[in-house]
Amino acid sequence: MSLTESNFSYLALGAGALGVTLFLSKDYIKNVLLGGSKIPIDSKASRRKSSYSKEDEPVPEPTPLYITPDQVKTYDDRPWRPFRWPYHQTMSVFKLDVNHWLDMDKYYIDYINEKKRIFHRYSDEHIGSLPGSEEACLELMETVRDHMLKRYPLLFKSEDNGLHVKNELTGEVLDFTLPLKEDPLVYVSKMAKEDFYIVLKNEEDDKHYLMGAAVPFPGGSFGVKHKLGKHLDWIHTEVPYYEEKLKPSMERWFKRMRPADLVERASWYISWDHKLLRNNVYALKDDEKVESSVKPTEFNVRVERQTLRRLPKSNAIIFTNHPVFYSIEEMKDEPLVPSLIRKIIYEAPESIIKYKKFESFRDHILPYLDELVDRQYKLGLITPETPVKTLSTYPFAEFLKNSNEEKGWKNPKYDAPNYSETFKKEIALEEKTEDYLKNSGTFVPVKVGF
Repeated sequence: MSLTESNFSYLALGAGALGVTLFLSKDYIKNVLLGGSKIPIDSKASRRKSSYSKEDEPVPEPTPLYITPDQVKTYDDRPWRPFRWPYHQTMSVFKLDVNHWLDMDKYYIDYINEKKRIFHRYSDEHIGSLPGSEEACLELMETVRDHMLKRYPLLFKSEDNGLHVKNELTGEVLDFTLPLKEDPLVYVSKMAKEDFYIVLKNEEDDKHYLMGAAVPFPGGSFGVKHKLGKHLDWIHTEVPYYEEKLKPSMERWFKRMRPADLVERASWYISWDHKLLRNNVYALKDDEKVESSVKPTEFNVRVERQTLRRLPKSNAIIFTNHPVFYSIEEMKDEPLVPSLIRKIIYEAPESIIKYKKFESFRDHILPYLDELVDRQYKLGLITPETPVKTLSTYPFAEFLKNSNEEKGWKNPKYDAPNYSETFKKEIALEEKTEDYLKNSGTFVPVKVGF
């Protein structure tokens, strides 16, 4: 097939040994792969109809945060406490300050290394894209690059006007000269610790579909290659109350969303490990319980910090997810937090209890939660008459207002341990398990580059 035979010529790229197949448009092949000087932003894919006006306010640019690589080693991100009561299944979105689109914290290196491991072993289960998403993937790559350069000028340094960018945290120099050496989604994954999802509207049915994704940290199960090309309703089939409460407004909201309308939200569940790929709670079979040997103090809340924004050129909607762990122990002196967790895991709507597998561990940690609530009574943090309700500082911890981004948001009531070492031990254990499965003939690793 020649480059002129049809609207799309399908070119399978190794993506720098990544093993992900990209489907590229004629414009992309002509302008990028065959030596063009810039990424084609005036293509059909970039001129999709949108419901916002050209006169809309511009997308704000991030303010530089001058933290050094050494500071990052002890830097804490904003402290999320997304506990609500009464518990309703809603979007619960908040306006997002662009400065916090791609946040930095002390676990950055661990997350980047874990991405490398996951992409190396599982390839297209966690990264891929479809025809029609080429410009969106490229625009996302440029947007992430520009954001990191402007927001963290001491962590990401530009050479040759952005053609080469050194990541001071990993030591790698990323080459953005054309033709690109790797899949744009690999570049994105090497710069930011977030998972990325690319959603585009199909002009034929006016609905939104997942067209590209780099999702190494689903926590449970996602399977990128099985989700690509699917409508958002299909992807959210198992989400409680999606059909009744979220589906009716989802498409309308996406159609109205402007590039300046950045939003964020957070969801959460509980586990007793720090595995990013799949937490222990979601590795359990139906009706299986946590092992009795697991100490209650090992339990943590995994917060899924999520953002949504629209890219102005490709008109793609970008969804990001960044997991972060907070031990229940480190929140023990925050008024009402133990009470809220205890109430939610027992009294939330039944479908949510099952979806988040609360039944698998709640009886195990109930005595521990009872102790923490009694402790708050004795310390005078709350009384038995204090109503259990959403925190006044929702969705963040109370101490957020007394912190600042230059120094980070460290919990003043708890010298929280760095879970990096525990995390590394858990990953080492997973490596051994995978090797065992491979040798027994039930696991075949996929060799890819990163």
